[in-house]
Amino acid sequence: MGRPLAQKLNLFPFQEEFKNSSASTLRADAVSGLTVAVFAIPQAMAYAMLAGLPPQYGLYSAIVLSILAALWGSSHYVNTGPTNSAALLTAAALAPFAAGNQILGLAFTLCLLVGFWRLLFGLLKFGKLINFVPESAFLGFTAGAGLLIALGQLHHLLGVEGSRAIWFPRKVYETVQQFPSMNLAPLLLGLGTMVAMLTLNRYRKKIPVALLVIMAGTAIAYCIRDGSPMKTVSDIAPIQAALPSFQKPLFLEGSWPSLLNASLAIAIIGLIEAVSIGQVLALKNNRKLNFNQEFVGQGISHIVGSFFQCFPGSGSFSRSSLIEQTGGQTRIANIIFGLATAVALLTIPGLLNLIPIAALAGLLLFIGVLLVDPSKIKRVWITSKEDAGIMLITFAITVGWKIEYGIYAGVICGALMMINRSAPLRLSELLPTGEGNFSEVSFEGEMTHPENSIVIASVAGDLFYGQASALRDRLKDISEQQRPKIIILRVRRSYSIDYSCWSALFDFAKDFCSNGGQLYLCGVREDYARIIEAAKMDCYFPEQHVFPQEAEVYAALKKALAQARLELGETPKLPTAH
Repeated sequence: MGRPLAQKLNLFPFQEEFKNSSASTLRADAVSGLTVAVFAIPQAMAYAMLAGLPPQYGLYSAIVLSILAALWGSSHYVNTGPTNSAALLTAAALAPFAAGNQILGLAFTLCLLVGFWRLLFGLLKFGKLINFVPESAFLGFTAGAGLLIALGQLHHLLGVEGSRAIWFPRKVYETVQQFPSMNLAPLLLGLGTMVAMLTLNRYRKKIPVALLVIMAGTAIAYCIRDGSPMKTVSDIAPIQAALPSFQKPLFLEGSWPSLLNASLAIAIIGLIEAVSIGQVLALKNNRKLNFNQEFVGQGISHIVGSFFQCFPGSGSFSRSSLIEQTGGQTRIANIIFGLATAVALLTIPGLLNLIPIAALAGLLLFIGVLLVDPSKIKRVWITSKEDAGIMLITFAITVGWKIEYGIYAGVICGALMMINRSAPLRLSELLPTGEGNFSEVSFEGEMTHPENSIVIASVAGDLFYGQASALRDRLKDISEQQRPKIIILRVRRSYSIDYSCWSALFDFAKDFCSNGGQLYLCGVREDYARIIEAAKMDCYFPEQHVFPQEAEVYAALKKALAQARLELGETPKLPTAH
């Protein structure tokens, strides 16, 4: 993922496009929105089923979330609505309450909480933090999600009752135990749907493969209904010719800890999905993506959607890519997508009710298989064992424990890896070459550093609290082993110095000066000089011992070296590079 290109938030980001749209762009957006709606209607219904909700609510979410996220987001292409990961996480969050009759209200509450987190992240301008989520963690999560989706459809494929177990391995085990009582018809139809999708998927840009396959499965199920009846959408919850209506989320006592935890996971994963696909498509089409504005759009869509019977969703990789591939020009394409889905809901509910559950399960099985990308997994394994470890940990926790904990584990492991890589103190000795330049000898390892009157040390990178102790100890080692009279510390390449490292420098300066030594600082930025003055440490770092950063690379260091030689009043013993 690239760096955010703009971060200023806009209260009405859609105004400019509405004003500047033309007949040609509207025509292109209409074609794109209508085309993607044809592809997405069965997918939205399948995702609702994956979330443990009636299929109708997948259509509601596709309508409301797509329109609102398009209006207040940043991307011209990102289609927001039900997705595999959000549906899985929703199912996991609602599983403890599945036995009650309040699951729909809790789903709307979950949507509200997800919207709150996403809006908060956008207002706090957390967009740049997405860059610190390792791709290997997301890869492990998506592979785990793919397995959860695939195995989670077993009971629909077998035509048996689903397990009520919350722990996924237990759920699969209880489903497998029902093999002897399975129904062959839904199994063949579901597997046939998956095989057909895998075979025809290459033509998805030209024809609505998912719709055609689901229609074929529906026709087959209808023809054999007398000999081998199968569950259809109408058997679970009949779809009504009605648009989403206003309904308050349910605030159920005792549900908050579970819903808050799940909502944060859904918010994080959904934002990663949305900005990932948004950035890829923006760069491809030479457009800018404002990560924070996209966060706000995702937040507003979910907050408002929670009052109009929506469950959590996110940016869809498949639908967003299709918007771009079918010629969508502006955010209006996604608005037309939502409106077209609403028209379909009002005009063909009878046909939607005939869709067999086994066919939707086969569609989800196909989606789960595609989520596991062997080539990327192999590439991670080859390129970095640390990233491979993150991927495996994320995958294992996603599948074996709780799906929402999987992404948390990946993010935490990524943070620990980053800290581990940045923790070593990069301190080296600079040796004059006799040509006005310097060579570097690391203070790490077995390199020897003989005694000299003047030692030039250079520190690089960000000096943070994790390096304070090492900085203090290394400077003490230099003073004891090389016994210099003057140490010149070059800080030109230290991009930041936190409080702990400043304290380490000040403490060492006090001790070194009390023993007759002098510590110079060269390559000093203006803010560093202000810190020294504000901390009242100019008694140990007087003006003549602090050399500001200059345009020429070694200019400040050469001045510091000349000053040191002058103060020593003799030809100092100074190391040189060989």
